[in-house]
Amino acid sequence: MTNTQFLRIKKLTGKAIIEVAARHNHREILAELGQASGGRINPTQTKFNLILHGHSTAAAVAADAKALMDAAGIKLLRKDAVLGLEIIFSLPSKSTIDQGRFFNDSVQWASQYFAVPILSAIVHNDEAVPHCHVLLLPLVNGRMVGSDLMGGRSKLLAMQADFHAKVGQGYGLARQAVTQKPASAAIRKQALESALEVLKANSGLSDAILVALLAPHTIDPAPLLAALGIAMPTSKAIKSNFVKMMTKPCKPEKPIGFRKSKPIGFDGRAAFESEQTLSCVGFDKVAAPFSLSNEPTGVSNGPQ
Repeated sequence: MTNTQFLRIKKLTGKAIIEVAARHNHREILAELGQASGGRINPTQTKFNLILHGHSTAAAVAADAKALMDAAGIKLLRKDAVLGLEIIFSLPSKSTIDQGRFFNDSVQWASQYFAVPILSAIVHNDEAVPHCHVLLLPLVNGRMVGSDLMGGRSKLLAMQADFHAKVGQGYGLARQAVTQKPASAAIRKQALESALEVLKANSGLSDAILVALLAPHTIDPAPLLAALGIAMPTSKAIKSNFVKMMTKPCKPEKPIGFRKSKPIGFDGRAAFESEQTLSCVGFDKVAAPFSLSNEPTGVSNGPQ
């Protein structure tokens, strides 16, 4: 069975957050230890935790971060500024991979990939699975750039791909499955309307029955469209259709109170233009057969 690599990153914000994170990683928060606290840490195994980089106390780690920021001339920061990034590398509980080599290679990768100071790197062997916490100080050219370093979805996917190519693949680990971004409400609405048109033309069922049959597919209509041989609409296509609708030429309305006769003072040659662009008065309101008010959500949990 192929093991899957686990790599997670999060922003650290808030006053004294570096020391708070380091206290957890150094097991200095007594309330977290022991089953009586409801935690997942086994204090009898804490002695097997290993510091790969950084100081042996949380206070010293925080002091190191402050010294680096002071040296860079950073004094005032916004309350919501990102003061650190924390990366977690993890292995399955029954993995036969050499933990020491893997976590050292992982920390080395983080140093090269982010090119910022590493404040601390600690391996935890006192929880369900072995994992390594790495604290980074997002300091680049005298500026704190945590949000830019972490980036959005595309940057996170690129990070996962780079780690797999340079570390995970060498240990026989598979990449984490990429969760597809859910389709927008507009795309799902268009998809269901396309399915309805096909079913109306081929099933012989009433509209009421078809709408009831389509209702369970409002969250994810992709499998239904695939079964019907219809391609899922795209946001680009929907935007294009909207632009075409709004710029479609239409005839102007006749002046109120006039039938076939010409308005007084109007020359036939100076009549209204035969075509107009952009929006036109008189669009009928069409009731949408589907309501897509609820967006799907997802939550993932990892080791602490």
